[in-house]
Amino acid sequence: MFRFAISAVRSIRPLSVPYFNIAKTLSNNTKNYVTLSNVSLSPSASFKPNSLLQNKQILEISNNLNVVPVRTVTKFSLNKGKRKTVKAAVRRFFRLHWGGWIRTKVGKHKKMWKKHASQKQRLRQHVFCNATQNTMLDKMVTKYWKRPKHYVEDPYAPYHTREEFGLTRRKPVVRQ
Repeated sequence: MFRFAISAVRSIRPLSVPYFNIAKTLSNNTKNYVTLSNVSLSPSASFKPNSLLQNKQILEISNNLNVVPVRTVTKFSLNKGKRKTVKAAVRRFFRLHWGGWIRTKVGKHKKMWKKHASQKQRLRQHVFCNATQNTMLDKMVTKYWKRPKHYVEDPYAPYHTREEFGLTRRKPVVRQ
């Protein structure tokens, strides 16, 4: 109950921003990438005399900024246009031969000093990714990582085949 009262009091406090129409401007232009051009800055008495907010050159530059959305994932190379592998996907996940992806649980190495032995054991286990994550991870890697890899003494060898599921079954069903 007190948390709600405190949050209500905090929301009543005046804004530290000298112009109050910025919240309305930003909420009305959520689909627009450039919201700085819509904010009108009027000189106020609360500004210091040599403030950067009164500099006309800085105001013109800030009004002409065009924010371009950027993706950090490189889909295609610049030289030949070939698809690129996202290194974090290969480092954090492992693809099984039947198309499933596995990973360790989150927080495997974090704050181990305060975790019980049973929780440490659970964190060492692997979990499967769901179908949506499998599709996304398949898009993030190239054909090389989708091919079956055969390692010496592979600890995941029993999990590479999925005989209980009809679509991925290799051996014929023996009925008795």
